[in-house]
Amino acid sequence: MPVAPRLALVCFGALGAAAAGTVLALSGGSGGGTPDAAADGPRHGVGSLCHRHPDTVHLSHTDGDRGTIAFVRYQGGSYALFVMAAAGGSAHRLSLAPGHAFPIRRHVFQGAPAWSSDGRWLAFTSNRTGRSGIYVMRADGTQTRRISISDAGDVRPSWSPDGRRIVFARSAEGRLYIVGADGRHLRRLSRSGYGADSEPAWSPDGTTIAFVRGPLGGGAAALFLIGSDGHGLCRLTPYAKSVYDPAWSPEGSRITYTIRNGTGFAIAVVDADGKELRTLTPEGLDFTPAWSADGTKIVFARGATLFVMGADGSRVRRLTRGTIDDSPAWRPT
Repeated sequence: MPVAPRLALVCFGALGAAAAGTVLALSGGSGGGTPDAAADGPRHGVGSLCHRHPDTVHLSHTDGDRGTIAFVRYQGGSYALFVMAAAGGSAHRLSLAPGHAFPIRRHVFQGAPAWSSDGRWLAFTSNRTGRSGIYVMRADGTQTRRISISDAGDVRPSWSPDGRRIVFARSAEGRLYIVGADGRHLRRLSRSGYGADSEPAWSPDGTTIAFVRGPLGGGAAALFLIGSDGHGLCRLTPYAKSVYDPAWSPEGSRITYTIRNGTGFAIAVVDADGKELRTLTPEGLDFTPAWSADGTKIVFARGATLFVMGADGSRVRRLTRGTIDDSPAWRPT
């Protein structure tokens, strides 16, 4: 997978066909330690599709337009984390500007924001030291600390519901890892014998992690589920040309993600048992979907602009304008 995030392609006018490889992915390095999940790849498939259905988390109804959205914005020569009201309006920068100048060929990157379930913390990816690592900070942008880093890149964090652990991808290895929110007790969760595992997303009930499995270097991929203990691997969706960005609905019954079957990218949703798959938007340049706290809306990036729509794909509206934005994450509380 490529080093530059999707926003880099927008900034330098290379959107179009090159967007096929623009998921947040900075290469990963070494680590180790627990039994591997059963290997599986496109040439073998999986013996059976997923039959598991994670427990449903009951939600109180709220107004889907309320709350806060964190996202990535390209500004001043670097990628930074911002927050804004879900209803729209001005945005506030959270992550600090780089403390010193970098060569123009290397843009400081903060990306893939992920809220803790209580909405008090954000985990994110950053290459601020020259290597990609996982960082956490308070929701107001203070108390930033690094919890994982590797020579080839740790990316795409997702919190456990209890806030004690974070799952992430070590992308050059094609493996998923879990680490404590304090940076301790790193352990390997998965390893594919035929390709790469990436973009993990922890289920709201804590039992299951959704992720993308595909060949190294890109190509046909699918959504998989694995138990948070590293067991019970199963394939959730059919293979498609490209699959990115899985995100669980807050009650845990559905997963939205980015799919490419033709020449463009669309937002899709699948039930957590894999029984029903629906494409919500036409294939174009739609990426990085995320659910509202009550599960009634989905925010996503269309090109380099944030949009919000109903969970059924209706009532699409623009959220940002005149800026270069991506990777939205709706605060869960």
